[in-house]
Amino acid sequence: MLVGAVTGAFGLSVALLLLYLVRKDHLHVSHGLGWTIAILLFASLGFAPSIFDRLASFLGVNYAPVLGISLAIGALVIKALMSDLESTKLKVSQQRLIQKVSLLEADLNELSQKPPIDD
Repeated sequence: MLVGAVTGAFGLSVALLLLYLVRKDHLHVSHGLGWTIAILLFASLGFAPSIFDRLASFLGVNYAPVLGISLAIGALVIKALMSDLESTKLKVSQQRLIQKVSLLEADLNELSQKPPIDD
C-alpha cells in the first residue's frame, strides 16, 4: 500500500508540475500536446502502475522496469533530436537576418554617403 501511495504522489506531483508549466507558458505552446500526453501518462501510471506491468507482459518484456527505461531513453533521444532541429532552424534564421541587416546597412550607407558605423 505504501508503494502505491508513493507512486501515486510522485505521478500526481509531476503531472501537476507539468500542467503548471504549460499553463504559465514556461513550456512552448507548440509542444503542448506532447506535454499533455506526458501529464496523463504520469498521472495514470502513478495511480495504476499495474497498467505498465500488463503492457510489458503483453509486449513480451519479462521485467517491466526495462520497458520503462527503454521508453525513457527513446523519449530522451527524440527530444534531443527535436531540440537539435529547432536549434539548427534558429541558427539558419539568424544568419539570414544578419545578411539582410548587412545589405540594408550597405544600402543606407550608399544612399546617405556617410562613413560606415564601426561596431
